[in-house]
Amino acid sequence: MKKYLLTFLALLPLLSVAQEYDFAKKVGGNTLYFAILTTGGKNGPTVEVTFPNAEENPWKGFSKPRGQVVIPEVVTPDRSKAKNADPEDDDTTLYRVVSIRYNAFQGCDRITRLTLPPSVTKIEENAFDGCKRIEYLVCQAVEPPKLDESSFDKVDINIPVRVPAGTYEKYKEALGWRVFTEIIEY
Repeated sequence: MKKYLLTFLALLPLLSVAQEYDFAKKVGGNTLYFAILTTGGKNGPTVEVTFPNAEENPWKGFSKPRGQVVIPEVVTPDRSKAKNADPEDDDTTLYRVVSIRYNAFQGCDRITRLTLPPSVTKIEENAFDGCKRIEYLVCQAVEPPKLDESSFDKVDINIPVRVPAGTYEKYKEALGWRVFTEIIEY
């Protein structure tokens, strides 16, 4: 019994580092983490970008994204490494990236450029909180993704925010987006 107790106590620190993602994917020079939202339905398989670790310290023990971060519109999990992917799927299943989870990039203060795909419809609270080195943001969505007022806390509101042609007014009126002073159509 004592042997089992010692083994359990030795493994206890590992149990406290709970993973918050279903699979990771290298995108450019950064590893991004994804949580599966749906595996089918009318919108097909969907995921959200998330953080890798427990909420108390979302990046502890993991390399934070840096430099240019491009969030893909679709992503395919590596079946051999994915935890909760649908067993009916194979390595060619495309999951659509539809949201950025709360705190997903919180404290990732080495991100300098950020590109969001047209598929993202929601960016939750504190998603980019503390990403104070972002110098440039591109949002490819025709409809501004829904933001929480804190989605971009501590991000400079004077950075250029590039949006699709014909969407300036939508972004200028949208909650969270309207705080940015330099919205530019491309």
